[in-house]
Amino acid sequence: MYILRSLYFGWVVGVLLFAPWGEIRAQASKKNTVVVIDPGHGGKDTGKEASSDKYLDEKALNLLISQKLGNYIKEKLPEVTVIYTRDKDTFLSLEDRMELANGYKADYFISIHCNSNPDKSVYGTTTHIHRHDLLESKALALHIENEFATRASRKSRGIMDVKQRGHNLYVLQFARMPAVLVECGFISNADEERYLNSDDGQSIIASAIFRAFRTFLQENHPKEDRSKVFRVQVLASEVPVATNDARFKPLDMKVVEMQDEKASKYKYKYAVGQEYTLEDANDLLKKVQKAGFKDAFVITTQ
Repeated sequence: MYILRSLYFGWVVGVLLFAPWGEIRAQASKKNTVVVIDPGHGGKDTGKEASSDKYLDEKALNLLISQKLGNYIKEKLPEVTVIYTRDKDTFLSLEDRMELANGYKADYFISIHCNSNPDKSVYGTTTHIHRHDLLESKALALHIENEFATRASRKSRGIMDVKQRGHNLYVLQFARMPAVLVECGFISNADEERYLNSDDGQSIIASAIFRAFRTFLQENHPKEDRSKVFRVQVLASEVPVATNDARFKPLDMKVVEMQDEKASKYKYKYAVGQEYTLEDANDLLKKVQKAGFKDAFVITTQ
């Protein structure tokens, strides 16, 4: 059985990595492309817990799959620079992850996670994006889910954006580059937990994401412009105010401080959100005003 299983695994990964896929252009991707791979959770943040001691918690699975993905990219796309947000079991805040990715001015951001559900019969993969009208993110997400379904023989649950989820995912909202968050399967499902804990399963998942990324890089996509950001200003002050001040509590959102050195009086401004369309910013404005900030308004930052 072990020999047959190994032969099957080798065939699957071989199909994922080397199967015919049309004429490969000499330049599969642009030079100096930088991708940040983000193994979700880590350190004190376990993520979803394993069902028993014989299996790994989510944070460990995320790291193993991320490292395999990075190794495939390094081997097959040497012109792409791979940067990990973490390469061991350490804690990083969401802000730290975004500071790293945005600081490196990465071209792409791929966050790796595993899912969980109280209904243990639920299984399959999902790739999250911030919005469907961020076309590079959407294109990469579609390729990933297509590879999961067609090559890796996984159940694809499709792609989801903020409106379908009903809430923001920080790393997708605050990334200044095309970004996806991949849920590689449900560790709450017994069969999928076994699969995700196997070296074969991790390799197949990672190679599917790699293949999707490689195909994506060959294509021409309308560029995402995340250089202009819309926020909702909620307060201006002559003196600094803590971003966790009690006055901001009704917002239940991250508050950022911006200093306006040109202002003659109210140098400290406080805002929420990071949207890329005026439509989304106006939707956010309505929520902020409903929370009691009637004088809030939309601003644009770079």
